[in-house]
Amino acid sequence: MSLCLRTSAQSWPLSFHQTPGMTVEPELTNYLTAHRDSHIHVIDPQVFPMSEHRGYTPKPATKQNASTYLSTAGLAHAVIVLPSVYGTDNGVLIDSLKYFNGSARGVAVVDPENVSNETITDLQAAGVRGLRVNFGNEGSDEEIIEAVQKNAALAKKNDWVLQLWIPLRTFVALHPIIPTLGVRIVADHFAHTEVGSRTNSTLDTIDPYRRTGFLEVVDLVRRRLLWVKISGPYQNSKAAPLYDDMRIVAQTLMLNGPEMVVYGSDWPHTAGKEGNAAAGGRLSPQNYRDINDPAIAELFMTWAGSQAQIQRLFVDNPRRLWQWEDPSS
Repeated sequence: MSLCLRTSAQSWPLSFHQTPGMTVEPELTNYLTAHRDSHIHVIDPQVFPMSEHRGYTPKPATKQNASTYLSTAGLAHAVIVLPSVYGTDNGVLIDSLKYFNGSARGVAVVDPENVSNETITDLQAAGVRGLRVNFGNEGSDEEIIEAVQKNAALAKKNDWVLQLWIPLRTFVALHPIIPTLGVRIVADHFAHTEVGSRTNSTLDTIDPYRRTGFLEVVDLVRRRLLWVKISGPYQNSKAAPLYDDMRIVAQTLMLNGPEMVVYGSDWPHTAGKEGNAAAGGRLSPQNYRDINDPAIAELFMTWAGSQAQIQRLFVDNPRRLWQWEDPSS
């Protein structure tokens, strides 16, 4: 697939500065009214206090802020993911889903061994359709596998998605296990495939198969056993503002599983533990990353390379993954 870099402000109501040298090719863009964002967060510490054990302290990004982001971008639907700063307290998630009144899905975090049937019923009624296993780039393979298996059993029981934010390397150990779980599984943020600007090796950008676990991820995608979110490129790259060094990773995933990739913005773009200030540490309120969402989304469109793949990435694939039953929704 041969692609040049194209983007435009025309398909998003939200304006942004066009990078010099970019040109628009209209057939690769369209207004995003039917498109879905498969990864946003809501953070409202004034109403829903964050966990005392949180790894960082983001500033508020309320359900009203999220609604403004989605409406400004022309996005009709989103998946709200409980951020790690809330632990297993899903109060802010349930409240946000009720606010969006059916136009959003939710991904919760629970203790699968201790969560009550009543809680699961409440989560389902609110619009939760997934459980997240959240280790980031930490944790041993053994403890991650245990968490995956326990959450997968609960997700399968409720016909929910299992969402994984885990180290790429763990997919080596999970490769023979995932086919046995019998549940839809999606990996966050390019399956945590870090490229050269983070690993300090340009070879990792040119050939992502050098990264331990990427081969297994691609195989699972090819076999339609794993979905991957094309989202949050800054989790794996330092090549701001457009993160073009993630292109080969994205296109490899799309070429091997055109129906197994979904778009996510990762709004409001928390900085995570690496954004903690030297003074104050994890409890010091931190700003969000300065991310140009329209530019990133349209960059992903150019990587998709065709209107058909854009339709899959932004509309059809997330509709199937998150079970938006009504084709008009």
